[in-house]
Amino acid sequence: MNTIDLAVPANPDYVGLIRSTAAHIAAHADLTIDAIDDLRLAVDEAFAVLIAHKPDGGAVTIRFTIHADRLAIELTGPAGSPPPDKSSFAWTVLSALVHEVSAETSSAGLVTLRLTAKVVASA
Repeated sequence: MNTIDLAVPANPDYVGLIRSTAAHIAAHADLTIDAIDDLRLAVDEAFAVLIAHKPDGGAVTIRFTIHADRLAIELTGPAGSPPPDKSSFAWTVLSALVHEVSAETSSAGLVTLRLTAKVVASA
């Protein structure tokens, strides 16, 4: 198991960095090309959900954990991020792009989105 942590300002200017990082790590986790593309879009959407309230500062932290059978990604928004609306279009998109998606709000009020992409054995 390998873990990579990244923190970026809660600013849409950094979405390209997050997308590129996710794609690079997904390739190392042996995801398929299609799964890498889906994950790149999912990370983009999750980042957008966490900064939709347009924070004046703060950071989004991202933890990528490579397991033998999956890539787990946790994105935690800056203070004040509202919990995601699970009936929203954004949530539907996230659910379609990765195998599992969940959200949690800590006692400190920080919202964490968890995405899981499974490694599919090649034929």
